Amino acid sequence: MRLAWRPGVVLVGCAAILLLPLPATSSDPPEVIYHNGVVLTMEDGLPRAEAVAVRNGRILAVGADEEVLALRKGPTRVVDLGGRTLLPGFIDSHAHWIGDGSMVGYNADLAVDAALSRGWTSINEQFVNQDRLEALRALDAAGRLRVRVNAYLPMNFEDEKFGHWFRGFEPRHAYSTHLRLGGIKLFLDHDWGTKFHWDQAELDEYVLSAHRIGWQVTAHAISAEAHDQYLTAVARAQAAHPNPDARHRVEHVIQLRDDQLTRMGELGMIASIQPGMPGDLAAEAGFPELVARGQIRWIARWRDLVESNFRTIGSTDTPWLVLAVGNQMPHGSPLEAIHQAVTRQSYLGRPPEDWQLAQRLTVDQALRLFTIDGAYGTFEEDVKGSLARGK
Repeated sequence: MRLAWRPGVVLVGCAAILLLPLPATSSDPPEVIYHNGVVLTMEDGLPRAEAVAVRNGRILAVGADEEVLALRKGPTRVVDLGGRTLLPGFIDSHAHWIGDGSMVGYNADLAVDAALSRGWTSINEQFVNQDRLEALRALDAAGRLRVRVNAYLPMNFEDEKFGHWFRGFEPRHAYSTHLRLGGIKLFLDHDWGTKFHWDQAELDEYVLSAHRIGWQVTAHAISAEAHDQYLTAVARAQAAHPNPDARHRVEHVIQLRDDQLTRMGELGMIASIQPGMPGDLAAEAGFPELVARGQIRWIARWRDLVESNFRTIGSTDTPWLVLAVGNQMPHGSPLEAIHQAVTRQSYLGRPPEDWQLAQRLTVDQALRLFTIDGAYGTFEEDVKGSLARGK
């Protein structure tokens, strides 16, 4: 599908499975109806519509103008989209908007404003230690956390281990409609996979400990060696305590062999990627030996991942990715990330090479990374990520 983006794209942050409008009663008319739009629902049963009716933060109906407008009552506000595109709220599945916003001069309030102004309605904060969790809870209690946050609790940073502190929390606990615990975070390697932080036995124990009590485990993995470590740990945890819906995640997924891609599917894992990751930087600065061996096809395999038999989700890694390539904000909008996925142009601005162009996504595929599949990445596909009744 080819989209012509028009000014004033509308995002609906609360959006799940509708296919017919609800009948209105005198006591529950919609608060607002958006109509005369190109409504991209991200629902297979009704991929396109014209209008959406909303009440109390929930979708009442999605459908044709005529049927949805028939639900309006006296107090209903009617918004004419004028042919603009309406989408589910965008989800940034791996970022550090609030926790590391100070790197680009943002305090917490400015970071929230920056995420919202770029078009994000949900973010996964991928390094929320105890101090940062308390700060998020205070921000939320004060009504200042206006973006929805899934917090991931780190278990290490480089070689420093933080212990099993996640055991003091309930997996996926929701503090409010705007703050919940997403999972635990492991760092497996850094410096483009040249340094490693776990031996296999220790990693196995951490993953099994979290998996056994229902935590989603997510791991920073750049190199093929780090993927081998992590996939082995997940496979052993699944063998000890089978859970077909564990949804353990790999963050970044830069260097991946064919056998590892197959294994991720067999384990029901999620690939969390950043379309703006400059493959040219990864190839030239990170993995020169792969270039020398002609194994560039292992790097940044976005299409291979999306067209595999497991979910892929999208993100920006704000602010670290733009800092890594020497640029400053503003960057990190969902439409920029979608553009990068479709064109393979990165923050570096260099024309993509043939091996990168071979891994381009379609617009449809890229939109799913940041909507319904992003919601799946945090077990929230029943409440957001698509435009359908009840979401």
